[in-house]
Amino acid sequence: MTPTQRKQKSRAAAKAAGIVRVEVGLGINESNRLDELCNIRGGVRGPYSADEYLTLLIHRDWQRLQGQLAELGSCAHCGDSLPEGCKGLFKGASSCWHTTEAKALEL
Repeated sequence: MTPTQRKQKSRAAAKAAGIVRVEVGLGINESNRLDELCNIRGGVRGPYSADEYLTLLIHRDWQRLQGQLAELGSCAHCGDSLPEGCKGLFKGASSCWHTTEAKALEL
């Protein structure tokens, strides 16, 4: 099997598994930090690959977000379920969640 055929087979298998490729442009500082994070966070098992590290980071942040969303309830101003609420219609009102608390969900 030629290298081209192996790559085609690999891409077909990834596509069948639902894997989406994402390209990220990093500056030298971010690249160095990612390398350090992969090395240190990998622990005694050895460094994570960039793919492994970013996948774990996404998974852990998603879990954290689910916990935050579960605690939201409804807006004290409009009474609608959060985080949607009034979708910012009453933003600026002191009792509107979008005025006072929405930033808690941002990174």
